[in-house]
Amino acid sequence: MKPGFEIIDVSHTIGAGTETYPGLPAPRVEILIDYEASRARYAGKSEFLIASYHLCGNTGTYVDAPIHRHRGGADLATVPLERLVHVPVVLIDATSAAAQSHALGPELFAGLDLTDKAVLVRSGWSRHFGTPEYFQPNPHLTEAACRMLVSHAPAIVGIDSVNIDDMADFTRPAHTLLLGAGIPICEHLTRLDRLTGRNEFFHGAPVAWRGGATFPVRAYVLRG
Repeated sequence: MKPGFEIIDVSHTIGAGTETYPGLPAPRVEILIDYEASRARYAGKSEFLIASYHLCGNTGTYVDAPIHRHRGGADLATVPLERLVHVPVVLIDATSAAAQSHALGPELFAGLDLTDKAVLVRSGWSRHFGTPEYFQPNPHLTEAACRMLVSHAPAIVGIDSVNIDDMADFTRPAHTLLLGAGIPICEHLTRLDRLTGRNEFFHGAPVAWRGGATFPVRAYVLRG
């Protein structure tokens, strides 16, 4: 890391039983070899913990690739790293708007330079993560907002909510439009209140999974 940079973790921690999205399975952890059992394998000279993690791609803070919504879209292995790593941040403070209406419109993005940026929408909803309220009607981007975003070609769009779409709208306009334009989505961000949007860079690269649609990331922001 370059000297003078501050690291801000904007991802939720996950563990066995973490619920991220209603109706999807929570992660399970299976210990394959524990410390005691491993000692015999290494003649008592060392020990290791080896575990198997069974999780849905939609767990914790994760990135959606275009294939998540569109057949034949880019998968996690082919989304360009330039969209996921060291991307300049544009912070959208939508907390006041979200307090008035969960539908976040295009006015939030008016007049901003969004091209090739990581557009991170702070709604404040992440404060409910881990509680039943998190799954209630959520702050989300409207279709008009997403059409504006697509026209400005950001590198990635993220939000600190349970979904970038209205969970009651099965047409999923945000996923449809953004992923259709090749713009990956990062959902379930947190601690966006620590960002300023000045000289900050987003990092959120998932595993290079061929055919993979969605996968957790350790998302963070570097501030210089």
